Amino acid sequence: MGVSPYGWWLLPIGILWAAWLIVLCREHGWFCGENRGLRSMGPLTSVVMAVLCAHCTLKAQKPGNANTGGGGTNAPQMTATQQNVGSAAPSSANGDAGQQAAPPQARAAPQASPLNAPAGPSRIVFQSTPAYDTRTTTAFGAEPGWGVPAAVPVTPKLNAVSFGGGGTNTPSPVCFADTETVTVQTLILATRGDSADLATLIDAAGTARLRVSQEAEMSGAERSLTEQFQPGRWLTVEIDFETPEELPGLFFGGSAGRPEWSRNWRGEIAEIVGFGTPPDADVRAGVANYLAARWGFGGHPATPEQRQAAISAGLHYGLVWGSVFILK
Repeated sequence: MGVSPYGWWLLPIGILWAAWLIVLCREHGWFCGENRGLRSMGPLTSVVMAVLCAHCTLKAQKPGNANTGGGGTNAPQMTATQQNVGSAAPSSANGDAGQQAAPPQARAAPQASPLNAPAGPSRIVFQSTPAYDTRTTTAFGAEPGWGVPAAVPVTPKLNAVSFGGGGTNTPSPVCFADTETVTVQTLILATRGDSADLATLIDAAGTARLRVSQEAEMSGAERSLTEQFQPGRWLTVEIDFETPEELPGLFFGGSAGRPEWSRNWRGEIAEIVGFGTPPDADVRAGVANYLAARWGFGGHPATPEQRQAAISAGLHYGLVWGSVFILK
């Protein structure tokens, strides 16, 4: 019997799919721990494991061991939640409602980990493109004397919020007041600004005001921002707060000292990446490389290991890097 033309197409498609799956597993570190554990076994242990695996596989093929869902040993245990659902379900046709409930000794399902629980030294707890993020709100744009920041193109199909303003109103700072409570200590931003003195990039009700300043007396964070700042150029800016700050209390692009404080940021903010604790140098390099590549301002080279460090920290990189291990 000959093979149809469609059958020949399945072979290269299957090979490409398998290669993509292998690259994806390497990129995200899936099954790496299991592989290292198997390689560390001694020869005798490996032989015993192989024999047990073969024995269990052959035993599972016997018809008597098939899981038919009728109460065999392979039937899954019901969780506590499923027990509650089962008890509320209507009884069966023969009136035996007891068959719908799980055994009383069934164990409850383990509780899920918190969304922002750190799995390592430093994790990304917040990432936003303000021009498209539905969580972005103007701090006080509806009040007299304040306007809504404009959206300006940076790269094809990508906009940033601009605080330059072309009208009579001062663009309002943006915030994430309706966001779940997230604590950040390090922020990395893709931004551009002019050389206006005292321009406020981030403000937290007077506790974390970060502005470009040439004054002799300024905080360490202000001095760091001033040293990183290059007027008129897109760049990444790293902000390390002395103490953790609550995200809903941060104002981006201006100050909370309204309306007396009108020297807000004179430029754009494209993307914000926030960490719960200060990240190491490799993670910073990976995030900076991602921002530079996505927003097209170049610079900030990074190794595949540094990109992987940023991914492991929780960076959502989309299609910017593709599969980073292909570049090795």
